Amino acid sequence: MLLLAAVAVFGGLIAYVSLTYFPQTTQTAQQPREVTLVVITRLAPDEGEALRKIFLNSSVAREYGIKDVMFLKEDVSKWPIYAEEGRADVFFIGGYSLYKDLCEKGYLKPITDRELIEIISSLSVETYRLPNGSVCFVAAARTVFSYTINSDFLKKYGLEPPRTWGDLLLPKYSIPLLYGESMASFPKPTKSTTSARTIQMILQKYGWERGWVLLTIIGANSYIVESSERARDDVALGIAGLAPTVLVYGIRAGELSGGKAVFYPAQGEVLPDVSPVAVAKNSKNEREAIAFVKWLLSAEGQKALAELFYYLPYVKPEGTQLEGLYEALSVNMFNYDPEDAALWERAVVYYFEAAIADPDANTILKRVWSLAVDLYTKGRLNEVELLEIAHRLGAPLTISIGGESRVFSKSLAIELNKLVAEDPAFRSEFYDSVKAAAIARYSAILSELQSRT
Repeated sequence: MLLLAAVAVFGGLIAYVSLTYFPQTTQTAQQPREVTLVVITRLAPDEGEALRKIFLNSSVAREYGIKDVMFLKEDVSKWPIYAEEGRADVFFIGGYSLYKDLCEKGYLKPITDRELIEIISSLSVETYRLPNGSVCFVAAARTVFSYTINSDFLKKYGLEPPRTWGDLLLPKYSIPLLYGESMASFPKPTKSTTSARTIQMILQKYGWERGWVLLTIIGANSYIVESSERARDDVALGIAGLAPTVLVYGIRAGELSGGKAVFYPAQGEVLPDVSPVAVAKNSKNEREAIAFVKWLLSAEGQKALAELFYYLPYVKPEGTQLEGLYEALSVNMFNYDPEDAALWERAVVYYFEAAIADPDANTILKRVWSLAVDLYTKGRLNEVELLEIAHRLGAPLTISIGGESRVFSKSLAIELNKLVAEDPAFRSEFYDSVKAAAIARYSAILSELQSRT
């Protein structure tokens, strides 16, 4: 009896020790780990919710035990904090320059997963690499820009859709000015990413000198408006014949106009802007974060991005509204260089607004160009002479900087870019100098033309 009692006590001790030091049973250890991914984004809350629902119904979410995804729209100034404190798993959507900055400051985790690297390579996805060659962030898809045309407006003047932005230098697209209308509605680039990107593309494709001539004539032929939304509505309502738009705005304009407004892929000038995704530096769920990126690049994920946001995917989005546009957009893609644009973009934005979009400057610009076009239609100027006036109007201005007169060359734009971006007093001085030079030039050419009437 004593022996049996001792064994029972000893057995109880063994059981106690086992429960104390080995608390997980085999069954418990095999239970899947459930994860909530945190995605810091620039998507609106309703957009994030729509993507969340589709992803959580995917086999990838089930396979990796991802029970939920929190899409948090946060100001970009807070993104480094989320990365440093390990409160983010994924960054999704936002500008190229933002991700480049996050990468170079060490807030993104390099992507080393072999399967994901193979997917990126097979789809020819745009990537940003560190100097050591490792992938820092990738494009989940592309936001694309071109222009939307209104067929009724064009028919009124017997015009066909311009094939490229460069076609707007043709005299026929300036005829609406003679009837008190404008061919285009063009947003201020400080208020519109679409406008800023369009200006960058034109300067890259047409070159600095010719590019400014084209931009000046576009400005003369445009209502200058305060937002991309206003430009979209102007072309949808037939107030203007053309407006630079992101793809989704072009589609919305078409819906608003009953099909009279159509997004038009400019030949060789469809401007892609990467829609990035990256893994946050101190993610606690790196495996699951990588799985989410893989899903975005899968046929299912690419279709979701096309359907929900009208992003141009790397996989043809069959069965979506973009399926018919996919080939035309893909073959007309412009080889945009964001690294180059970043060197001069702020100086260019304020130069455009001072010389072309400023109300005082634009009023005189319209007067001189409409008079030139009127003289052309009456046979007092030939097409060569009209083009010469366009070049005189648009050639880069000589401006006063620090008491020194300098031509606004690309090298000067690069030199001044940081000052214009960061120093409000200098920016104001720069703006005033450009505006004064523009008005003086336009006024002088106007006087010359008036003498010929």
